[in-house]
Amino acid sequence: MSEECFALLPRDGLSVKDGRGWYTSEVGRGYSHPWPLPTTVRGALRAAWGQDLMSNRPGVRLTPEAWEQRSASLALKGFVALRRDLGETSFTPRHRMWPAPADAVVVAGKDGEPARVERLRPWWPDSEGVITSLGPDEDRAREALWHPRPDHEGRMGKPSGDAPAFWSEADMVAWLMRKDIAAPATPGPGHRTDLHVAIAPDKQTAEDTMLHSRQVVELLRLEKREGAAAPVAVEWALGVRCRQPEGEAVTGFPSGVLGLGGRRRLTEVERATVDLFACPEDFQPEPSMGLKLVLATPASFERGWLPDGFACAEGGEPEYAGTLPGVEGRVVLRAALVPRAQDVSAWDMVKRQPRATRRWVPAGSVYFFEKVGGGQFTTKELRALWLASWGGGRDEALGQVLPGVWELPPECGA
Repeated sequence: MSEECFALLPRDGLSVKDGRGWYTSEVGRGYSHPWPLPTTVRGALRAAWGQDLMSNRPGVRLTPEAWEQRSASLALKGFVALRRDLGETSFTPRHRMWPAPADAVVVAGKDGEPARVERLRPWWPDSEGVITSLGPDEDRAREALWHPRPDHEGRMGKPSGDAPAFWSEADMVAWLMRKDIAAPATPGPGHRTDLHVAIAPDKQTAEDTMLHSRQVVELLRLEKREGAAAPVAVEWALGVRCRQPEGEAVTGFPSGVLGLGGRRRLTEVERATVDLFACPEDFQPEPSMGLKLVLATPASFERGWLPDGFACAEGGEPEYAGTLPGVEGRVVLRAALVPRAQDVSAWDMVKRQPRATRRWVPAGSVYFFEKVGGGQFTTKELRALWLASWGGGRDEALGQVLPGVWELPPECGA
């Protein structure tokens, strides 16, 4: 099997339509996801692989059905956001950007004070001031999940309305090791709105009633920095690690530029190494009684928010128990901080019709665990979980996680 690592650099923005109206001209506006989806990238890679296959093997011509079948085993094994100053020649792990974790709340400062980050920590549901009832049905294990409270309730203020959607590598690693950090201030990708008009084919003039707009994620932007005389140009990119179909690897894949997202906007390819997805050397957390997992990419679980393989034993304690990759023994899910589900609609390029809508757990969601019967999560186990895959859609880089230290509440003897 042949694995490739590279960065994708969209130079004219990127539009990844959501399901609010399949035909933009009918609804008047095309809505884009705020960041490209792993499935969109994998679809673009499957298209590019088929083109490269036909270019490298004279006489090979793929029908849409054959194209879909032969590219089905192309797997997206890694997917990270990248950011660097324009002009830098390569991407390294320090350029990685991670989705903001749900257990962090950026609180706006008062009276000119800077914003700060407050940490949410799960507490027992019968603790003072904590209310149960998380759903309409009777699920004892769900009702027994612990609830988040800030570490310093007296300091909790109003959440900031402009908290960044991505954190830098340094901030995320420090947060996972339970170190205090300043409020992240790196701005995310910009956005713009493109206007389009339909052209009447018989007259070659604009159709006045067919004006529509499309949201575009802008990955090239200028940033103002303290002490800098002029804005600094930065570029965002998509770090990709993929595996070609077994027995049909194409040399130099992907060659040339790719068409990515809506209107197949041209995207440059820059070669990278597997180090782009490696666990950082300075991530050396102390053994801990508690573990938290932050979703680096969206996750697809059969039961919605509940991870696959976790269930409440009949007649046993009201708790969800299961296993995690790289962790010895069984673990208990104690809490889950999960924002609203991410609805994902896609288009079948072979059948020329919409695919069934899927619901994902969004990136940045956080799950908290203890070992069954007690015991510590070792440094080796924590490092082994770095970007491990969890749940379904593993060939689409779904469910990849970042491990972190969870300090249990004082009632647990932490």
